[in-house]
Amino acid sequence: MVKFFFLFILVCGNYVFAQRPSTGDKIFSDKYPLEQINTVSFSSLTVSNTITDDVIVTLRDGGRHYISHVYIRAKESYTFKNLPVGHFVYQYYNLKMYSESPKRIPIYLNNEEFLQFYYSAGAKKIIGFEISKEEFFKE
Repeated sequence: MVKFFFLFILVCGNYVFAQRPSTGDKIFSDKYPLEQINTVSFSSLTVSNTITDDVIVTLRDGGRHYISHVYIRAKESYTFKNLPVGHFVYQYYNLKMYSESPKRIPIYLNNEEFLQFYYSAGAKKIIGFEISKEEFFKE
């Protein structure tokens, strides 16, 4: 009986914790090229997900070249470190649609920037415009 109880707890624990990726996981690393990092810039971007959906955030430079991506659970945040200096566009996938922000985020030398996802009170949706899956995964 003790063996069955232990097995039951083990199986239940696996189902509870194995369903979603953790914040910070690079779940699409097989679809993207290597991340672009700059270890001497000391620049970072903290992304705070204040909505109730998990999101996958992709950072791209002004020419839409891939920089990095990350999975962020609802109500959690993640800090991208060692980012190259420049202006970035962020794309996100909230497991329902692919979107891109209309604004650019400036990343300066030795600086920390912040980005917060939120719902527009009037529109009841995430700020930005919809893009295709191909645009989201473009290298």
